[in-house]
Amino acid sequence: MRVLSALSNELCTVIADTAAERQQKELRTIATRFGEAIALDEQQLRRSLDKSLEQMAQFARSIHLNLQQTRFGRQIRAWGGAKSGSSMVEATPAGDDGLNGTVLSGGFPAAAGDPVVEHGVEAVSVTAAVASEVILLAGIQEVSNALVSDFKLNDVLRITLETIYRAKGFKRVILCIREARSNSMLGRFGFGPDALEIARRFRFSLVFAPDIFHAALANDVDILIRDTNDPKISARIPEWFRKAVAAETFVVFPLCIKGNAVAMIYADHALAGEIVISEKELSLLRTLRNQAVLAIKQSV
Repeated sequence: MRVLSALSNELCTVIADTAAERQQKELRTIATRFGEAIALDEQQLRRSLDKSLEQMAQFARSIHLNLQQTRFGRQIRAWGGAKSGSSMVEATPAGDDGLNGTVLSGGFPAAAGDPVVEHGVEAVSVTAAVASEVILLAGIQEVSNALVSDFKLNDVLRITLETIYRAKGFKRVILCIREARSNSMLGRFGFGPDALEIARRFRFSLVFAPDIFHAALANDVDILIRDTNDPKISARIPEWFRKAVAAETFVVFPLCIKGNAVAMIYADHALAGEIVISEKELSLLRTLRNQAVLAIKQSV
């Protein structure tokens, strides 16, 4: 591991400090120096390096970091010539195609991509999206740190819920846990106004019924309801939910182990259409959910 770390450090130094005309020579020198310990020839090392740079560029795009504004990013563009660099340091993410309406199964609707502009509402939207992604990434890191230590399950679940609550500015976020004895999903705790009281009202049987919550849990799919009063979907909003909480839009993330729902994350807003989630935010939210599932698995 020390040898691999030393190799990685030398490669980073070469990328950061080496002029284009000396790249091949420096790479050959490194491959020779570490060749006895690590079975990588010059070509394999180059392919691994190109793949790593591409992954880094993808991560930078996901958090809206403009690599071209950094010295290291400009060096990456120069590494290997303009052709590979131009594909790896694209700063502005492409817009995400969106879906309007309510999705009941088979996936999650993504919001339309926000264009990057200098002024106006679009710029505010982009800033909010970046802030959301930063909070989600920080939460993912915090949960990751907890998972490799002597963690308490409740602490991990609270970090997960609080991260989701803060990142997207939901009115409330509730965690529900399956109670095996009654075969029911019960609200445990949450964040937001009256979250504890609302959580107490979340109690429904897991015996299948043709409603939104059972569709999400039985099929292990994330579901966004944009408008609970939409005629196309209103019949599938259960009566217990309408009595329990006044929310016109909500999202459900099931937590399933081996196809069985063990928990559920619910988040809402008061007015229809207020929940907008980009593809990048969705990916990060799902990572958080998957970390919570892993924590539950490790605690069983």
